[in-house]
Amino acid sequence: MILSLLPYTTIASALNITSSFLLSLPAILLQAIAVFFVIFSYLQTKSRSLKLFWQFFSLAIIVDLISGIIFAGDYINTTPVLQDFFSLFSYFFILLAIETNPHLSETPLNKYIAGRMPALFFTVTCFCYFVLLPEEFSKALDHRLLPSLLFHITISGLIFIRLMSCVIFCREKFWRAIYWPLFIGSLALLMANVNYYFLIQGQALYSDDYIKSLVALIPYCALIFAASASLNTQNPAKPIAKDTYPELYILLLVSIIFSIHVAGLELGTFYITNSFWQSFVIGIWGVIAFILVVLIAYNKRKHTLDFKQQVFTQQKENKALTQKNHKLISSILNSEDKAIVRASSNAILTTSIDGEILSSNPAAVQMFQSLEHELTDKNVSTLFSSEDTMHYFFGFKSNVYALQRKDIGISVECMARRTDGTEFPVQAELQWADREEKPLIVITFINLTARKLAEKQTLDLKDKFIANISHEFRTPLTIINGILDQYLLKAQSKEEGLELTTAKRNGLRLVRMVEQLLELSRLTDNPKLSLSTYRLSQLMAMPIDSFSRLAKQNDLSFDADISDDLWLECDAQGFEKIIFNLLANAIKYTPAGGSIKVCAYAEQDNIILDITDTGIGINQASQVKIFERFQRADDEKNHAVFGVGIGLSLVNELVKAHNWRINLVSEYNKGSKFSLSIPAKESVAIEAQVPMSVSESEVSSLLLEQNNNKTKAKNHLQNVVLVIEDNLDMQNHIKRVVEQQHHCLLATSGEQGLILAEEYIPDLIVCDIMLTGIDGFEVLKQLKGNELTSHIPVILLTARSDLDSRLHGLNLQADEYLSKPFNQQELLIRIENLIENRKQLQQNYLHKFRDHQKEQQKESSVKKVSQLTPSESAILSVDEKFIEKLETIVAKMYLETDLGIQELASNMAMSERQLQRKMKVTLGTTPNNFIKEFRLAKAQILLQNGSKIGRIALDVGFSSQTYFGRCFKESFNCTPKQYQQQFIKS
Repeated sequence: MILSLLPYTTIASALNITSSFLLSLPAILLQAIAVFFVIFSYLQTKSRSLKLFWQFFSLAIIVDLISGIIFAGDYINTTPVLQDFFSLFSYFFILLAIETNPHLSETPLNKYIAGRMPALFFTVTCFCYFVLLPEEFSKALDHRLLPSLLFHITISGLIFIRLMSCVIFCREKFWRAIYWPLFIGSLALLMANVNYYFLIQGQALYSDDYIKSLVALIPYCALIFAASASLNTQNPAKPIAKDTYPELYILLLVSIIFSIHVAGLELGTFYITNSFWQSFVIGIWGVIAFILVVLIAYNKRKHTLDFKQQVFTQQKENKALTQKNHKLISSILNSEDKAIVRASSNAILTTSIDGEILSSNPAAVQMFQSLEHELTDKNVSTLFSSEDTMHYFFGFKSNVYALQRKDIGISVECMARRTDGTEFPVQAELQWADREEKPLIVITFINLTARKLAEKQTLDLKDKFIANISHEFRTPLTIINGILDQYLLKAQSKEEGLELTTAKRNGLRLVRMVEQLLELSRLTDNPKLSLSTYRLSQLMAMPIDSFSRLAKQNDLSFDADISDDLWLECDAQGFEKIIFNLLANAIKYTPAGGSIKVCAYAEQDNIILDITDTGIGINQASQVKIFERFQRADDEKNHAVFGVGIGLSLVNELVKAHNWRINLVSEYNKGSKFSLSIPAKESVAIEAQVPMSVSESEVSSLLLEQNNNKTKAKNHLQNVVLVIEDNLDMQNHIKRVVEQQHHCLLATSGEQGLILAEEYIPDLIVCDIMLTGIDGFEVLKQLKGNELTSHIPVILLTARSDLDSRLHGLNLQADEYLSKPFNQQELLIRIENLIENRKQLQQNYLHKFRDHQKEQQKESSVKKVSQLTPSESAILSVDEKFIEKLETIVAKMYLETDLGIQELASNMAMSERQLQRKMKVTLGTTPNNFIKEFRLAKAQILLQNGSKIGRIALDVGFSSQTYFGRCFKESFNCTPKQYQQQFIKS
């Protein structure tokens, strides 16, 4: 970047500051070296735009060198305007060089109006505005020098901004090596001009002569480095054409000079003269800028139309070529006599005994979506999936010889592949054909896509039927198991208890089968998982504890070795289902006296989880289909054990949904080992909380510790529970369970339940989701939205246990969500816990309210005592006036929803910053927080007076009732409704 020394010498003369350094030999020598490097770079470069770039820079530095020599001798007698005139030419050449944009194109961009003309007109405008007009109409010396310096600051600032944009948007190493030194040089130029501007006003950024001399030399050194960088590369990086936006550039230039002029007129600054010529110059510049923008828009419009015409012409030519190509292909396909039957609707290929394709019929061309000449001479293995056995058929001569011996040929189902990589199922029939010259193989392809789709639809219908049937099983199973629970608690004899235990065990087994069928259906339709990062030992804690007790009951040894430093990402409930089924099968198929071992270890980037048992094992033939749906190992040993093959198929679906791998190693009569391969994850600072286990109830059903579950009936509590259930059997069952400890109200529909809830205000509500009329979700929504019933805890008890329904219910503020079938003891415990928690919450609110009253009394007492101290009152009198004035203004304006710091500061006759500092010191808060607290205090009074909550937010100046509720809860730890209820109760 070139630095003009003319403004420096002008200021030095005006302030009688020595300019000996500027006239010294080293400075002249450095200028000469810079001229040499720039001219040499101009001569050596081959790029047209880069050559023009260095040509302009060489002219700029030569002008600067000449002006320095001319005016160095007797500067005092020289007119400053003449030196600024030389600087003007130097700036011209610098801006022309920058606007060449050599990094964007080999040929100079924006040749006329887009970049160069606006910059030149802007420079001339600034020269007339800051130099000529003040020189002509201003009499004081500083009124001429300071505008001149503003001219140099403005133009050097423009140069700095343009070079900074080049550095930011230029990504190539070669161009950045050129622009970075120039950018630093422009920064030095801008700093020097700004420093001399403040120097005249007696506030220089730096005044040391050494620093000023160093800053004056930086631009010449930057030019030398930039020119050297352009010489280091023989073949500079090819410029990348990019979109430029000259309209924004022109708008920036217009806004700069107009802003300076308007600010000068408003403030009456030194560069404003009494003549109208400054406004005239600004107006001329505005007209020129408008004309430039119009010309740019016209050129862009013209270029766009030309481009559209070229595209249209090219599309028309491409369409003509495509039609010719289709005619040529058609003539090729129908011209030659083929060795295969052309009339066949099946795709047929002929190949050599090595698999090389000799010919193909039109059906094959259509099936594989390739032209015949593209298929010919190609190996037929490329038409099969790389994972299919037919891909390697011709690679083994034994297969070809076997085909030769079979008169009926070979027929096999396989996966074919088109040239675009699409795979599809086909039936491939291979037939040997003898010829006089060479034998050939005829391959007929039958597309099985439609048949496979029909099979898939049939399987989907089957799965849907099973899922629907399973869903219907839930309600009767709930009733059956609930009745069994009641009779188990009342069993009179040991024999009766054993019979009921057997019935309960089979009922729970049926429940588990139904749950697994529904889970399989869900994974097939919507395999979405809720993934989080967990510690493996934390996930395995409950299954290991439960199954170790189950193994002990079955006389089995159970060992587990899980390291604490293993982390994984999974769906916690899905992971537990996998472990549950694998461990349950291990215990189920291991005879008494055997052992089960669970081991987890890290292997490279994976976690290997092994579950090993010494059970009956699985034979080799059964291992292939063990993970298929509804398949079991078919051998004599397994006939003694009941099972329908749901568990392992569910495991397989969950493993695939997680993108994990599962492997089975088993030996008949010796045992099995299931190995899970899970990608390891990095440990996290905050471990995800393991959700409520869905497998715990299933494991407890296997443990069958019914004797331990027998508890004495608790004393009947005076709590009222409303049950909303439209199934009469289920309603009576829930009633029998609830009435063991609480009073019970019954409703057979959602509408009836809402009426009873408002009439009796029960302590808790148990509601089904699938109701006649309005459903349970709507009932919950209306209960929580009603002022009378919003505090009542609600338990959703339903057969819909899918995650979406559960989340929807919890989002509607359901307090609990239980799925059918349910355990009656669990239901009673959850009812008792919710009622007890609600009572504790009421007590906490009461205590907090009383503590708040005590704190208010304490503050009032302290305030009265402080007023009795003479010294304190004298010190605080000013602050008290400030606070009183602040409260008065806020009291008048708090109803305005848009009241903020700006309006408050204006009425307090203070700036925003002053008000913020004053309130921070005096009150320890911000203006916005003070307004919010004032409004909340008013809202407290209105709530205590019994006003309607829905209107209070607007009455105290809040624009949103939701925001008001959130702010109120943050300040008083309760909602406005709760506060009003607590105040009324107290």
